[in-house]
Amino acid sequence: MKRLFPSMLVAFAMLAGCQSMSPYDYLENWLIREDPVRTFVIPADVIYVQGDLYTKAANVPMMQDYAKTEVGNGRFAGLARVFAPLVASPEDLERALDWYFYYHHKSKRPFVFIGEGEGGRFLKAYEEENAKDLKKNGLVASYYTDEYRKGFVTVEMVSEIRQAVQRARFREIWGKEMPEGMLSD
Repeated sequence: MKRLFPSMLVAFAMLAGCQSMSPYDYLENWLIREDPVRTFVIPADVIYVQGDLYTKAANVPMMQDYAKTEVGNGRFAGLARVFAPLVASPEDLERALDWYFYYHHKSKRPFVFIGEGEGGRFLKAYEEENAKDLKKNGLVASYYTDEYRKGFVTVEMVSEIRQAVQRARFREIWGKEMPEGMLSD
C-alpha cells in the first residue's frame, strides 16, 4: 500500500497538467465534422452555423438533416471540408472555433463562414471582433442571413466561394493577385 500511494500521486500530478478536454472533441457536438485527412486534397474549409440553436438532444437529428441539406451532401465536394458545430451560445461558438483552429486549421488555409439566424449573428459578432486575425489566417468570404431559411446556400454562393478560394490559393503560392480570366468554375 505504501508503494501505491506515491505512484498515485505521480499519476494525479501528470493528469492535472494535461489540457482539459473540449466538448468539441466529441462528434456528437457537431452536426457535420469532416475528415482531417482530406486537408491535402481539399483546398478550403467551410464553417457553418445554423439558425436553430442547440437546446435539447431531441432536435439534433432534425438539425443534422438540415445541415446536410444546406452544406453537406456533396455541395462543397472537392472544394471544402465542412464543420458545423452545435452551439447554444456565443461561448459555445468560440469553443468550437478554438477547437477547429487548434486541430484542423493550417495557417493561411482558406476558410469561409456561413451563418443563419441566431447562430449566424454569433458568428458575425465573432468575425467582427477578430477580423484582422481571421483575414490574416485565411478567411476569404463570409455569408450571413438573419433568417433561418432553406436554400440559403445556393449554387451561386458555392461558385463565389470556389472563386475566392482559387484567388487565395493563387496568392499563397505566387505571392500576387490572380490575373483576370484565370478563374475557373
